[in-house]
Amino acid sequence: MERFGGNPDDLSSFVVVSNFRTDRARMIDRARAALFVAGELGWPWKAAVLFRAVPTAMLDRMYDVVARTRYRLFGRYDHCPVPRPEYRRRFIDG
Repeated sequence: MERFGGNPDDLSSFVVVSNFRTDRARMIDRARAALFVAGELGWPWKAAVLFRAVPTAMLDRMYDVVARTRYRLFGRYDHCPVPRPEYRRRFIDG
């Protein structure tokens, strides 16, 4: 994150660094990061890429609404679930 002017200790938003091992690496945050991840997950989540046509400012407002109400919408967990073995390759160990 420092490479892109971000603070790695600031965990206030959702951030993705795409192509992080290449010269084409870029930092994506908030709604655009969520759309990037949805596009990588495959069907039916991949359909969310249709929202890429929506202006970023509007997407980020929708993202903020979901972020403020996510626990009411999706529930809250006391701990982070460990991914199943078949999904562990999708994560980068820090």
